[in-house]
Amino acid sequence: MQVIHTIAALREALAPHAARGFVPTMGNLHDGHLALVKQARDLVGPQGCVIASIFVNRLQFAPHEDFDTYPRTLERDCELLAAAGCDVVFA
Repeated sequence: MQVIHTIAALREALAPHAARGFVPTMGNLHDGHLALVKQARDLVGPQGCVIASIFVNRLQFAPHEDFDTYPRTLERDCELLAAAGCDVVFA
């Protein structure tokens, strides 16, 4: 599984794949996220590419919620995603 950090690198990684499945997340993954990755894998098949994004978006937090303390668990998330059949993590 590749971990990619730039849009240019993501485009390059996706170019050879006609079938793609995308699962957007904010990281700190749970079983629901992993079920979506597995479903994406089923939909695109073994030759397709499953991509998960991990992006903690400040705009998704209300003023009273603490963006700075949201758990960032990239290493653990990548392990879980790889086991679930993800090909690319865009973080």
